[in-house]
Amino acid sequence: MSPEGLSQIVLPWVLASVMAAMGLSLTKNDFSQTWRQPRRLWLGTGLQIIALPLLAWGVVALLPLSPSAAAGLLLVSLVPGGATSNMFSYLVQGDLALSVSLTAIAAFLAPFTLPLIMGWNLEMLGLSTPELNLPYWPTVGKLLLVTLVPVMAGMLLRQIIGTPLLEWLLPKIRKVTGAAMIGVIIALFVSFSPRLPSLFSIETLSVLLLCIVSMTLGHIVASSLRLPKASARAITVEIGVQNAGVAMMVAFNILKQPEIGLVPLLYGLLMNMPVIVWILTCLWIDKQRSCTLKRT
Repeated sequence: MSPEGLSQIVLPWVLASVMAAMGLSLTKNDFSQTWRQPRRLWLGTGLQIIALPLLAWGVVALLPLSPSAAAGLLLVSLVPGGATSNMFSYLVQGDLALSVSLTAIAAFLAPFTLPLIMGWNLEMLGLSTPELNLPYWPTVGKLLLVTLVPVMAGMLLRQIIGTPLLEWLLPKIRKVTGAAMIGVIIALFVSFSPRLPSLFSIETLSVLLLCIVSMTLGHIVASSLRLPKASARAITVEIGVQNAGVAMMVAFNILKQPEIGLVPLLYGLLMNMPVIVWILTCLWIDKQRSCTLKRT
């Protein structure tokens, strides 16, 4: 299949299926438990909606990125976290209910905030032209169709199917949709590889820098406010792990600018490296503390 077919047809459908699978996993308890302590939700949402885009602008100001690469990095900072962030929160023994709630809130807000703020970003980068613009309401509609609507459909389907059958189906659905998303990213990577920058490039540095700095900020802020360790870890993951698929969909499908979509494509691949290193470090620290407690 052509790169255009992958990015404009396959990617939106696969992305919608991933969001629907996330909706299938959401329950009322996920939200009721976390809303009892709303400070954590406000903090995590604030870091995602406000701090992360500002950090992205900091990276853009620091590094000599091309306008299209800068636009791609800023676009990544505006998308919600995805199911991957929930998986990483689980692996690092974070607060999974908080992680799922933050992902859901970001998915609800992104269709409305992304086109507005990205439109401003394109203007500030000098890229806003009649040929390259992000019309607000058409963009909202398309984002709703691949993010919020599938999540809501998944939650409704969960009520219809019932818990016993869903407990058997959900792990299989997650595996299929997760594998499909990974497959699309790899296929896009291969298709656009001639246009991708070298792995040893300023674009790669910008992606890794944004991921590492954002996770560091999330961890420092959550820890300084003395949140429980599990909550701090969930917030750290949520601010660093972004749904690059949404950013690629906007670049490839709405803006029709593959050059802007290349940095989100890199982010979708490379963000896993610092996150996995951080998870292994946290688990090693937990093991050392456990051993110390046993000795005492």
